[in-house]
Amino acid sequence: MDLEITVTPRETLVWAPTSRDAELLRCEMTDSGYLVLDADPWELDQLGLIPDDEHLKFDPARILNVGIGPDANASLQMLVDSGHVLVWHRWQTRLARKVWGVAVSIPRRGRPRSGAMERAEHFGIKIRGSRELGLRISRDTYARINKRSSMDRWYREVNPELWDSLDDIYEDAEHRILTDDWCAAQQERALQNYDLNMTHFASLGRDEFESALQKAVKSQRGMVEVTDLTKWDGVPGLYIMVLDEYRQVYVGATNQIGGVMARIKQHWGSAKQFDRLIWGDVNTSILSIDSFRALDTTRIFAVKTARSFDDENPLLDQFSPEFVLNRIVGGRDATKLAGLFGINAVMKRRDFATPSPDTTDNVELAAESNRELL
Repeated sequence: MDLEITVTPRETLVWAPTSRDAELLRCEMTDSGYLVLDADPWELDQLGLIPDDEHLKFDPARILNVGIGPDANASLQMLVDSGHVLVWHRWQTRLARKVWGVAVSIPRRGRPRSGAMERAEHFGIKIRGSRELGLRISRDTYARINKRSSMDRWYREVNPELWDSLDDIYEDAEHRILTDDWCAAQQERALQNYDLNMTHFASLGRDEFESALQKAVKSQRGMVEVTDLTKWDGVPGLYIMVLDEYRQVYVGATNQIGGVMARIKQHWGSAKQFDRLIWGDVNTSILSIDSFRALDTTRIFAVKTARSFDDENPLLDQFSPEFVLNRIVGGRDATKLAGLFGINAVMKRRDFATPSPDTTDNVELAAESNRELL
């Protein structure tokens, strides 16, 4: 297959056509002892190689980081020897005939790319779906299996008892690759929870939802409806993402350099990791805002404030829990509370009318151990 390549001073990324292709390559390479690291867009972003409207294209599930130098040479040569063709990705600006001593093809100008992508203009900015995710949430694309653990690396010495209890769900000694059986069960649980959430959304009244929304907006002096996100570029503040079709809101706060616009684009451009789709158990897990897509957000309200995190919880409390997608309490102290009293102290749950057998997600327990829950 054709594999696209991007290179920075600190990493070499190999882009497979689909996440399934990437999963097979990752297993083949790690089983053979080749270096494969998790892919992250930070380096490409810092170098300005990702176009402003194309951050959605970076899908870690289908990208392999094979390092640099001898490690990259060995991994890339292995791919070539296996019959794959290396082609420069169109984001790469400086092209050469080789990288780390391995030949890379320079694509012809205007060469068609596989995999049609949805495009749209939304709240004044151009957006596009990834190869496998459209611009609206769908059961067909929800819970795509990714065997790679999303948890930060941790070691047995941290908590030997917990580590040993999780051995059965990993197929490698480092606890990085999840077993096929666990992934199949996780996918079944995630889709069951998806259906429970969708049934819940359908039961909610539009008038009651709208009344709660307007009351919350009025509770924040100066909060306005956003029609052009570019005007919120670099603006710190408090925001409400409204998903009218589902009668749901997400309340957020940011003081990042990119402001409200960057934070909302981050929600649109990310996808909740496969092993974190269940938050707690099937019967109570709330769908993550990062599982919804850009066009699911139909309205946005925001207010400029340097005290956004202080106001996040009061605003969140204006809504009945049945209308809220937030999975944890707001404010700066959420991480501290989780560390002191456990994740249950900050976790929000959905109360579904028809419960199913409890199936607690052990991977979330592992995350709690190394403080990477939030």
